[in-house]
Amino acid sequence: MTSRELNPKFFEASRAGQAIQHYINTIHGSPFRLYVVTQIHKARTEDMGESGMKYILEFSVKDTVGQSSEGRCSAEVLFPKGETQRPPQVQFSCDGLPRLNTSDKEQAFYQKYSANTNPVTATYLPDSYGHIEPDMVPFWHLGWLAASFVMLNESNENTRYNMAQVAKIKQLKSEDDQLHFEYEVLLHDMVSQEIIRWKLLITWSPAKSIKVVESELLPRCHCN
Repeated sequence: MTSRELNPKFFEASRAGQAIQHYINTIHGSPFRLYVVTQIHKARTEDMGESGMKYILEFSVKDTVGQSSEGRCSAEVLFPKGETQRPPQVQFSCDGLPRLNTSDKEQAFYQKYSANTNPVTATYLPDSYGHIEPDMVPFWHLGWLAASFVMLNESNENTRYNMAQVAKIKQLKSEDDQLHFEYEVLLHDMVSQEIIRWKLLITWSPAKSIKVVESELLPRCHCN
């Protein structure tokens, strides 16, 4: 096993930081909580042989919705080797992960849209000017969280993805006490500079959080 220190500002460290950010959002995110890795303080790698390459990071994370104070965290990310794409394995711990009490907002959002007689539909969040109507912001966050599942699953040592835009939203009939939505999200592949389009069927409730039930990679597009 060999170990190597990394410059926290270089691509190798930031790529692993992005995978950690996606993972945290799949576990702790909500329409009113969205996390970003704000700074990587230390980073190193360990060559795990046939198992893959492990990245060990110390970093700060912040809830960008609540604008809460930053929490100091550490994580290990193992990118598996092999020809078949497998998601990285992430283990992390945080001292005081910034989480505001958003339960009232989540319950109000859930009650409003579970009883909604006019299902929500929307396109292009944000619009070409970067604007999102206030009542659409939680749906933008849901799209970002759903995209985090895809970005984490597709991540390896040669990728780096960012959320670009929610292209379409369609609210479906609620089932099993869950809100159901069909999303189309645009992801920015930072390596190839391509825009990748995914169709996602998601469910959400305050009790069970967000789940991606189905995902489909759509044909590549040259989207703005």
